Amino acid sequence: MERAAGQYRRLDSTKTQRQSHIWSLTLALVVREFKGQYRRSLLGPAWAFLQPLAYMVVFSFLKGVLAIPSDGVPYALFTFSALVPWTFFSNALSRSAPSVYSNGAILKKIAVPREIFPIASVVTSMVDLLIASTILFGMLIWYEIPFTIHLLWLPVLVLMTSLLALGLGLGLAAIGTFKRDIIFAIPFLMQFWLLVTPVMYASSAVPERWRLVYEFNPMVGLIDGFRSVLIYNQSPDLSLLGLSAAVTAGIWLIAWPLFRSVSQYFADVL
Repeated sequence: MERAAGQYRRLDSTKTQRQSHIWSLTLALVVREFKGQYRRSLLGPAWAFLQPLAYMVVFSFLKGVLAIPSDGVPYALFTFSALVPWTFFSNALSRSAPSVYSNGAILKKIAVPREIFPIASVVTSMVDLLIASTILFGMLIWYEIPFTIHLLWLPVLVLMTSLLALGLGLGLAAIGTFKRDIIFAIPFLMQFWLLVTPVMYASSAVPERWRLVYEFNPMVGLIDGFRSVLIYNQSPDLSLLGLSAAVTAGIWLIAWPLFRSVSQYFADVL
C-alpha cells in the first residue's frame, strides 16, 4: 500500500514538473516573440497602437468620400473601438498560423506539446491589445463616455476573440506546416475579412437580405459586442454573440482534432 502511494506521489511530482516546464517555455516564447517583433524598431511597442491608428485615419478619409454612417458616434471613436479588437484578432491569427514551422528548431530539440506555439502567439498579441487599449480608454475619457458595469463583458469578449483566433490558428498551423500556401494567403484573407466585418461601418448599414449570411461571420457579434459595452453602455446582443460562440465551437471541432492528428508528423517535415 505504501509502495503504491509512493508511486502516485512520484507521478504527481513528475506531472507537476512537466506542467511547470511547459508554462516556463510558453512564457519564454511570449517574451522572445514580443521582443523579437520590435527588435531594431525605433518606435518599439508604440506600433501596437499605431497600426489601428493608421487604419482609423484611412477610414476617416473614406467616410468623408463615401458618407459612411456611424450611428451618431464620433467616427474616430466608432472605428477605433472596433479596430483595437480587430487588430488583436488579426495579429493573433497571423502569428499563430506560422508558429509551428517558425519554431521548428525548438520543436525538433525538445519534446513539448505542439499547441504551445499557437498559444504563445495569441498571448503575445494580448500584450499588444493591452498597449492599444490604453489609447482607446484615453479616447473614451476624451469623448466623455461613462464607464459602466457593462465593461465587465470585456474579459468575456477578449476570451471569445482569443478562442476564435486560436481555433483558426491551430487549423491553419496544422495545414500550413505542410503547405505554406495557406500561410501566404493569410494577409489577403484578413484584408477581405476586414471588409466583411463591421469595423469601418455599422452592422445596421448591411442590407436586410444579406444579414443572415453576414452574421455567420463570428467577428460580427464580437465587434458589435465590443462597441456595445465600450461606447453604447449596453450588454452585447446575446443572439449575435451566441452565433459567434457556435461558429467558434464548430471551428474548434474541426481544427483541434486536425492539429492533434498531424502534429506527430511536424518534426518530419520541418
